[in-house]
Amino acid sequence: MNFDEIEDQDGIRFSWNAWPSSRLEATRTVVPVACLYTALKEREDFNENPIWYEPVTCKAPCRAILNPYW
Repeated sequence: MNFDEIEDQDGIRFSWNAWPSSRLEATRTVVPVACLYTALKEREDFNENPIWYEPVTCKAPCRAILNPYW
């Protein structure tokens, strides 16, 4: 399994995808549970706009756009 290919597919890198290079490094490594997410990653399967309606915004004065994916 190539972790770079998985990251290219999803844009997500988990902390346990980093393996120590030596036995000494393995004894010293403490891996916290973490995830790096590439929010602006371009995806080939999202060529078109997947949202079929206008953005939902907060009322004035905020006018923030609500995230439809949450």
